Amino acid sequence: MLRTGLTIAAAAAVMTLGAAFAPPPQASPTIIELQLKNYEFVPSTLRLQRGVPVVLRLVETAGSHSFAAPELFAASTLDPATAQLVHNGKVEVGEGGVELRLTPNTAGTYPFHCTHFMHTSFGMKGTAVVE
Repeated sequence: MLRTGLTIAAAAAVMTLGAAFAPPPQASPTIIELQLKNYEFVPSTLRLQRGVPVVLRLVETAGSHSFAAPELFAASTLDPATAQLVHNGKVEVGEGGVELRLTPNTAGTYPFHCTHFMHTSFGMKGTAVVE
């Protein structure tokens, strides 16, 4: 009986130690949809959490637009597949849209805008807030 009790205690200790050294579970990415319309982003403010993976779904609803956020991209870890979509801090968004996968690393407020001719002047800009 003592031997069975020790075996159970040893198994429980191994399971506890195994759980203590197991890698943390991967967080599921939060999906945020950002619509790019004629001269506006909807929503114009993105709320992100530092260290929480995000799928930023850029949906083209009218015309041709870009999503330029060089400071946000610099302060984030981009998924390797996403990194190839970003050129000089911006992404061109065409029909069908684009999904960016990133994890913001640094809290702060980061502006974004459309780089197409006069779109920013007409109000196509916004802010990403990383808390």
